Amino acid sequence: MLIFTDNKIRLKRHFEKDKVLFGYHLGDLDDFYFNDCQWAVDYAGTAKIHEAILIYTGCETPTVLAFGVSKLFDELLSQMIPILPMKFYGHFQKQHRDLFLQNYKETSLGTFSKMKLAKFQKISSIDSSNIKQLDMSHLESLKELYQEAYPSNYFTSRMLETGKYYGYFDNDKIVSVSGVHVDSDEFKIAVLGNIATATEYRGKGISTMVTSCLLEDLTADDKTVCLNVKADNDSAIASYTKLGFIKVHEYEEALFVLQ
Repeated sequence: MLIFTDNKIRLKRHFEKDKVLFGYHLGDLDDFYFNDCQWAVDYAGTAKIHEAILIYTGCETPTVLAFGVSKLFDELLSQMIPILPMKFYGHFQKQHRDLFLQNYKETSLGTFSKMKLAKFQKISSIDSSNIKQLDMSHLESLKELYQEAYPSNYFTSRMLETGKYYGYFDNDKIVSVSGVHVDSDEFKIAVLGNIATATEYRGKGISTMVTSCLLEDLTADDKTVCLNVKADNDSAIASYTKLGFIKVHEYEEALFVLQ
């Protein structure tokens, strides 16, 4: 039976069944993100959560993260679909696409891979003299980079408050950045995101160098580190593999609009 909960202890226990599949879910339990989340769950008549769906409302268009680990998930999702937002981004397993299509029109954004940092491979030859940890004083330069190199990304200025953004500078201008979508010291999880490089600086290994610096920071905190990447982005996957990431799951992303 579908209910909503804010019980972090029970949510955490469920999401720890698969920290990569539920990387965002674990990170969003942190107080930094928690107020922007709604948690629909199924207890299956027990005292523990068996399935859960996350609705993240911290951006203009909500995001629904719908990942199941048992046969109970189909029923939970079926109960949720009539009360989902009129428009949302969906992250979902492909076997559940037809459930969404009963009520929504889909614009597919592609197939994505979830990768986990298995063993960090530091770029030992790195010259970090042009790489700096970013803070709010770098906000405008960072926005300029995203506007040119990654206009479709989801970034809010408060993410710089995490201290987990690193940039490569050329003449005081940020030309490559690596950061996080979620980062939690409490729940020992980080999900990389908002990684971008200016067009003319691509293909030089700069993004790999900057991400290596970020990973040094994150692994020092003994966190599970994961990321999402489009499944056909061979260059990005090669970079992440070089740093020690491995593929764990595949899933779909789409924009859904009520028919």
